[in-house]
Order: sequence, then structure tokens, then C-alpha cells
Amino acid sequence: MSGKYSVEMNGINKSFGGVHALKNVSVRFCPGEIHSLVGENGAGKSTLIKILSGMYVKDSGELRIHGETVHAKSVFEMKQKGVDVIYQEFALAPDCTVAENIYMSHLAGANRHFINWKQLNRRTKELIESIGFDIDPRETVGDLSVAYQQIVEIAKALSADVDILVLDEPTAVLSPYETEKLFKILKDLREKGMTIIYI
Repeated sequence: MSGKYSVEMNGINKSFGGVHALKNVSVRFCPGEIHSLVGENGAGKSTLIKILSGMYVKDSGELRIHGETVHAKSVFEMKQKGVDVIYQEFALAPDCTVAENIYMSHLAGANRHFINWKQLNRRTKELIESIGFDIDPRETVGDLSVAYQQIVEIAKALSADVDILVLDEPTAVLSPYETEKLFKILKDLREKGMTIIYI
């Protein structure tokens, strides 16, 4: 049964003090599909996703990624498993360039004395063009529109070979035209077999 699911969360429980945020929650997501996670404020959507991302550690229950039981206790560990979450508040460095933001984790701790900026900018341009946008890799992220900052976040996730992508209310700050462009990106990623979870 597990082989058909990219994510399985079985009997998940999480409490904060005396508040039970999640009680015996079970959900499964398939690859090559866009899934909606819907509920009112306080329903536990964010808590569930933060457990999936490694930001929170569950109190009990089982998390499986591509059929493998996972006990990750950090966001870094879950990214290594191919899971990334794009929140409404972006995790970007506004004073750095598009290329630096996308490949920052690749450059950190690389033990290099030289960075080939020409190659880095070329790779960034190719990556962003692959999802249908044209953004200058040398542009400072803080100078971009919110919509384009979101594209940088998506490109950053793709640069890390993520195959399970969660978006937290991604259209809240987008115009109708930008929303349509985002939906096209998500459909293209779905066709490539990615699991997309849309809050």
C-alpha cells in the first residue's frame, strides 16, 4: 500500500502545553497530484505541515516518505528527504541576489575559495526559465515584486531536488494574472510527478 503514496501521516498527535493541536490525524498524498488541505483557522493545518517539514516534532504517530518511516527532527533533514514548504513569509535574504538566494544552501560550507558567478547566474537563469519566468539572476531579491519573490522560493526548492512541495496560501498576495501563472507552474510540476500540497 505504501508504494503508491509519497507522504503518509498516520495517527499524528501534537500538543502545546494543555492544547491539543492535532488529535490522531491521518492523511496520505500521492505523487503527480495537486492536493488541497482545507480548514478554518485553528484547524491544525499549519501544525500538520510543520511536522511534515521537520519544524515540529510529533508527539506520536507515524510519518512515511515514499514508504520509508521518517523520524526527522529538523527542516534540514526533511529537505534531504525531498520535502520543502513555502510559507507566506518567505525565507529569502532581501539584500542578496536571486542566484545567491536560490543556491545559498549549496554554497554554504562548500569549502571553496572561488565561486564561478557566471556559471551560477547561468544555472539560475535556466532554472527560472524552466518554470516559465524571466528574472535576472543578478537582481536583488528585495527589489522584486512579491509574486517574483515567490517564484524565487519555488526555484530554490527545485534547485534542491525537492519532490514534495507545500505552499501555504500562495495566492493570498497575488493578482489574478499572477495567480494564473502560478497555477500553470504547479500543473507543470504535477506533470513531472511532483507531489504538491496546497493549503
